[in-house]
Amino acid sequence: MIDKAFGIGHKAEYFPRTAWHINGCRHVNASLEPDTIMLYGGNVYILDAKYYKYGITGNPRDLPESASINKQITYGEYVAYEERFRKRHGNHMKVYNAFLMPFDSLKSGCPDHPEMMKIGEAVSSWKDNSEAYQNVQGILMDVRTLMSTGVRQEMKEIKKLAELIESGWPG
Repeated sequence: MIDKAFGIGHKAEYFPRTAWHINGCRHVNASLEPDTIMLYGGNVYILDAKYYKYGITGNPRDLPESASINKQITYGEYVAYEERFRKRHGNHMKVYNAFLMPFDSLKSGCPDHPEMMKIGEAVSSWKDNSEAYQNVQGILMDVRTLMSTGVRQEMKEIKKLAELIESGWPG
């Protein structure tokens, strides 16, 4: 549903690949594949749906761990430094990362029952976290709302998610 609501059709070219070179032969590995690539305002948003229970428990132990965070940063770094994406999206393109996790806005305890809510960001100790993609945003998405918009893309929902991901980022 995330891909249908927010994604693009030709996302495979945004996936980083690796290969082994052995005895003059190249053996290509499967690529790393985030769930969704969203484009908005000349920027690239790498979205990964995580079915963690943080939206129910509020417990930080129920959030994505280091392996997922590091993989997400790798996705972002690949897109940020690949020249063909700069040519396509412009030299001022920013790359953002976000984990999208389910929650029930009616049970959230928030008085206005937001459809999307930023809960924080994940960073690594091996980067200086100065680039937007190095700060993986944690976004809760109301499941009912996603189900109602998940059958089609709505630019107002894409804009809302993009602005939520960017909010608080100084760049």
